[in-house]
Amino acid sequence: MNVNLPSTIRKMNKDIVLNIIKDLGPLSRSEIAKHSGITKATISDIVKELIEEKLIFDEKDDADLSKRGTNLHFSKHTSFGLAVDLGGTTIHMGLFDLAGECFMKHTVSTYDLETSQAFLDQMVVDMKTFIEQANQPMERLSFISIATPGIVDPVTGIVLEGSPNLPEWRNIHLAQYFQDVFQIPVTIENDVRAALVGEMYAGVFQHVNSAVLIGIGTGLGAAVLIDGKVIRGAKNAAGEIGYMVFNSNQLYAPSTKGHFEMACSGSGLEAAASALFHQKMSAKQVFQQAKLGDIQAGRLVNQFEDHLALGILNIITLVNPEKILLMGGVTQSLSLEDLRKKVSLHTTEVTSVAIEISSLQHQSALQGIAILGLNQAFPSLQFMKDKQLY
Repeated sequence: MNVNLPSTIRKMNKDIVLNIIKDLGPLSRSEIAKHSGITKATISDIVKELIEEKLIFDEKDDADLSKRGTNLHFSKHTSFGLAVDLGGTTIHMGLFDLAGECFMKHTVSTYDLETSQAFLDQMVVDMKTFIEQANQPMERLSFISIATPGIVDPVTGIVLEGSPNLPEWRNIHLAQYFQDVFQIPVTIENDVRAALVGEMYAGVFQHVNSAVLIGIGTGLGAAVLIDGKVIRGAKNAAGEIGYMVFNSNQLYAPSTKGHFEMACSGSGLEAAASALFHQKMSAKQVFQQAKLGDIQAGRLVNQFEDHLALGILNIITLVNPEKILLMGGVTQSLSLEDLRKKVSLHTTEVTSVAIEISSLQHQSALQGIAILGLNQAFPSLQFMKDKQLY
């Protein structure tokens, strides 16, 4: 064990120097020494290695690398990654630098295709077109990360049980498929869990250790943060709240979509409205009709919000979070005040929780999956040191 200690310490020191430059730079070598407590001689050697690896650069191209007066910068543009948020109605793409910053976005409608193979092939076409239109050389693409609905094994990159809103979305070797095409590391994660990470990195969960994110879109799902750790469960199915049941009738009527999802999702509300009004209506239109005084639409909205309140209360008793965040297109139409009142009827000083609507919305999933992709492709780079992502 002592034989490996020097190399272990050297790697640790190298990681420390790299992240100090990333987070606090530009800095001189002497400033890095003050921040790190590492000897100046060791820092000079580490800096040479990091420059050779193109992870940092000296602001003076002709600078003597042994000099300590020149400033060092993090080479965040030396390569980039492609992050994808795969939704039931839209697909959001973003190009991210090594600092986790998005510098280009693109959105397409989710493909209306019958097979998963056709779906994946079309994704590759759009991903390559997006990179080309952004004038980024393909050889500088260093990672791909995809947030997808369904139960995902982030280690193998397999979608174990997928979304009914996507074609044949089950037992798909998603990471392997894109690795074979692009020959770079690929990260796969559940979309709501990726959004949780995004909120932890850039949103309202930055200073929170226990929280729940509920995604209400075409489908319904949740992601949980407890005591600073992202919770995945025994088989990565933690947060699949769409399958909650609320009465004995539902208990004896299994549903492929889940009873909670049918009662409290955009697609569920649209299906209920279509059956009631005998015409196709979007979830947004149902909420608009309710606000205009339509009694039937108002009843649908009340049922929707009642189910959401029930689900939130069940989550509160189990998790005791500091904050619950709602995201998804439907949340823009919700009456947050009414929802809070319903929940507060059953909470105490110990279980009371702040309920908010995400200001980042879909950007949180894109940001989160980008951070997870960076974490896998560049393990030396540190993001959210105080949180446990895996």
